[in-house]
Amino acid sequence: MTAYIKIVRLEAPENNWTDTEKHLILSTDCFGKAQEMSGKKWALLVAGSKGWENYRHQANVCCLYQIIKKHGIPDEQIVVMMYDDIATNPQNPTNGVIVSVVGDTDVYSGVPKDYTGEDVTPDNFLAALQGDDSTGKKVIKSEANDNIYVFMSGLGTEGTFKFPEQLLCPADLIGAINNMHNENKFSKMVIFMSSSYSATMFQQLSGHVNVFALTSCGLTDENCPTDLDPNRNVFLSDKFSSAWLNFTYTADFNKEPFHSLINHKQANYLEQNPNLCPCQFGNEEICHCHLSEFLQN
Repeated sequence: MTAYIKIVRLEAPENNWTDTEKHLILSTDCFGKAQEMSGKKWALLVAGSKGWENYRHQANVCCLYQIIKKHGIPDEQIVVMMYDDIATNPQNPTNGVIVSVVGDTDVYSGVPKDYTGEDVTPDNFLAALQGDDSTGKKVIKSEANDNIYVFMSGLGTEGTFKFPEQLLCPADLIGAINNMHNENKFSKMVIFMSSSYSATMFQQLSGHVNVFALTSCGLTDENCPTDLDPNRNVFLSDKFSSAWLNFTYTADFNKEPFHSLINHKQANYLEQNPNLCPCQFGNEEICHCHLSEFLQN
């Protein structure tokens, strides 16, 4: 059976950007055997904020780390960036514990502290992504046959993704991706960004560099926090990340493609939020890759 879901795609014929709506067709072929690959799978997980009120961003990252770890990706191939001021925060009623929208268990235990505090910066993010050892910390040492998955949860403005003290701009992000493409540092890359106005970060992403990006918000949309925890008086996630985390928590990575998130989970999100819509950029064929090609050993 063929399934349909409407999603906004921003296209740029000759640099004249326009909004167009198209239907993505998901055929049953996408649910076949996952494609085998010879390279490594890498993950870069980023919580861009700090402060108790932004609990949800670090909770999202910690939860996703636990899911990826469960599927066999080793710590040496996972880079985590988070300010790390939540678990032991004085306002935390369960000291040393972070909970998420998935289950009631602690998702903080065992999470690598690769970049914390003042090291959570745009420069270190770009260096870690590109395998630049100048950080003196863990970086992604990817090669031509490797796949990379990037998840970014945080605050945003029009044309920026916020880090605790600095801003990441689209030109720097796209420049890093293009450099990596030119230097054959990956086979395919997937980027999920959950922040307000996140579509403004990828308008210049080419469809020819084997990168697929999915954003939680359009050019003028703000992110929607969800799952208010009455004991902590904070939101545990946002609607986009919650859909993704709950999907990956139970999904069969060998059978489900990335597009299943849009088809099965985000459909409800779109129905409940008719004025908001995730946006896709880059090489849309990659969204038909199975989760196991990026997130499972």
